[in-house]
Order: sequence, then structure tokens, then C-alpha cells
Amino acid sequence: MEITINTVAGLCIGFLQAIIIFILVGIKKDQADIWKRTNSHYHEVACGAAECKGLKTGNVIIPHGD
Repeated sequence: MEITINTVAGLCIGFLQAIIIFILVGIKKDQADIWKRTNSHYHEVACGAAECKGLKTGNVIIPHGD
């Protein structure tokens, strides 16, 4: 009887772990997609360092080197 209880408890715990892992994998994929979209958005600006201070073009300003 004790073996049956332990087996059922083990199966329940394993099932719950599988659900948790499935949820975490989904969250990780969504987070990676958000980072990819955030980091791929930029505007390239041709200016010197002093000229770029006043520009607001998006998330990232990438000045050309002289």
C-alpha cells in the first residue's frame, strides 16, 4: 500500500514539474522575442557627439565615426 501511495505521489509531482517546465520554456521564448524586437530597433544618425545630444530618433542613436 505504501509503495502505491509513493508511486502516485511521484507521478503527480513529475506531472506538475512537466507543466512548470512547459510554462517556463514558453516564457523564455516570449522574452527572447521581446529582446530581439527591442534590440533590432535603431536609427542611424550621421553627426558628431555634440550634435547628437539634441536628437531624439528612437531607442538607440548610432553616430557615424569620423
